Amino acid sequence: MFEDLTQYDSLILDYSVMREFGGTRFFDEMTRTVCTAEMDVYVSKTFKLLHYCMLHQADRKDAAAIGSMKTFCAQLLPYKKLHLVQYASTVAFLDSVKDIPNAVILTTKNGIFTRRLYEHTFELDIPIWVLTPEGIYMFSSIEAMKEELPLPEVSPLASQKKFLDLPVNCSFGDKVRTEKDEVYELSNRLSGGAEGMVFLTDKRNSVAKIYHKNIITPLRWAKLKKICQLGITASGFCLPQNLIFFKGYPVGYMMPMGKGVPLGTVFDGPDAILEAFPDWTRIDVVNTLICLLEKYLYLHIHNCIAGDIQLKNALINNSTSVFLIDMDSIQIANLPCPVGTEEFTDPDLWGKDFAGFVRTLHDEDYSIAMLVFSVLFCGLHPYATRNGAETLREEILGRNFPYDMEDRSDEHIPKGGYNYIWAHIPERLKQMLYDTFKLGKSYETIEWYDAVIEYKEDLLNRRIKDPEAYKVFPNMPYDQKETDITVPDKEVEAARRREELEKKRMEPKPEYVRPQFNNAPKGTYSGARNINSVAYFKNSSMEDPEPEPQPAAVHEEDTPRKRGLLGGLFGGK
Repeated sequence: MFEDLTQYDSLILDYSVMREFGGTRFFDEMTRTVCTAEMDVYVSKTFKLLHYCMLHQADRKDAAAIGSMKTFCAQLLPYKKLHLVQYASTVAFLDSVKDIPNAVILTTKNGIFTRRLYEHTFELDIPIWVLTPEGIYMFSSIEAMKEELPLPEVSPLASQKKFLDLPVNCSFGDKVRTEKDEVYELSNRLSGGAEGMVFLTDKRNSVAKIYHKNIITPLRWAKLKKICQLGITASGFCLPQNLIFFKGYPVGYMMPMGKGVPLGTVFDGPDAILEAFPDWTRIDVVNTLICLLEKYLYLHIHNCIAGDIQLKNALINNSTSVFLIDMDSIQIANLPCPVGTEEFTDPDLWGKDFAGFVRTLHDEDYSIAMLVFSVLFCGLHPYATRNGAETLREEILGRNFPYDMEDRSDEHIPKGGYNYIWAHIPERLKQMLYDTFKLGKSYETIEWYDAVIEYKEDLLNRRIKDPEAYKVFPNMPYDQKETDITVPDKEVEAARRREELEKKRMEPKPEYVRPQFNNAPKGTYSGARNINSVAYFKNSSMEDPEPEPQPAAVHEEDTPRKRGLLGGLFGGK
């Protein structure tokens, strides 16, 4: 299947190949071909970050992909054949690798990378291969892929307004059945709304959503089936897992029970957040945001778009435990999300029938930016302005973002210490927020994730010298848990070693010249200070000598050296 891959010298690999085909014969065959042909493999920073998301969700269905990652790295790392390009942005990554001679891109049909290719116009002549369970689609360019393999139109089910005729009523004490003939008894009602009611059941941590009459449309039922087929069982996703029936009629679905209180209740200004979590510091706010971003990225990995992102659609148990709720409306494949909240939706989509088109990842980028600002600012809207327009809608349309990069004036920033939060946010995040809400620029979800992780590392490593930066509300008069910004004694030696390694990396070194070609792609690479140098996946703490040059080959044995290399790179974060 991959015989023709040997005509290329380099492979630009998308993470979706690992996620969708890891542990299968297709992936094993690809790996053998790459190793035998001694191909160089290039991956973006997104590749690495998405793997972290997979690890952190700890879903048992991903075990094969995670295992394949270890094997893949073990076979390429010793021979310096795996190259990390330090860009999370799709555009920046493609611009960096476009000059690699005799290269090919390998991706999948529904991967994040591929969907981003459809959203942008790229001048890229590199061949692109799309791996599917049926085989490989080969295209001479991105434009050829778009023309010969167009994205599916919105499902015709979206235009059907009829409802499934259900001549039954289901309530407390009734027994419902799943498609697998599992029986659940409905007990206490947990909540109710316009669409239906949520009941506790006789199975612990499993609840049932029972729809009212004239709610289940063909689109809704088809979408529920597809979501159940995803098989996501990771903690923190209150997704439909089993369709349920009463007296043979479809009435709803089973889902895991969420824990905590609505995010919007906690992130509702100083009083609410400090009442709920009085011992929190700024790192708890950042941890909460990272958990949320990882979950939305995990949905994106599975060709889903949340659509209706807002603070009330998540529960928070603590800063490392959040749950996404109301997940039956999400978009999956070409089955659209018919709802949205204006304040969290890109103004370009206002006034459109959400059920009439398939949203893109680009459409979701704005909502993710809204989420980032709202969490970092403890519930504040980015366009909440003092002495501004009469309505929030006017502020949004006018891009009246009251913050600036020079902190010249806080005249229009709402009172409550939000100007101090802005002043203590890292420059990279401030620039991204300003670009988005003032200049109308867009950043990918993975870029927000990368920037927030960087913020967390600054806090953990005490890189910010002002102790106020570690408070939930800097420079405000309230009882804040004390934060020691000095490095603990037990970390002094580790810090000294990191400093020595940093100095060592700064020393001039002869550049490694690969035999295939000399013009390495432009850009910044992990572990490199020279923008034209190439970095390899390697654990800097390993002191063992470089292996003798030899052909890349498949190695099945497990050695301490391999475990060390893998642990340093993909052992979690």
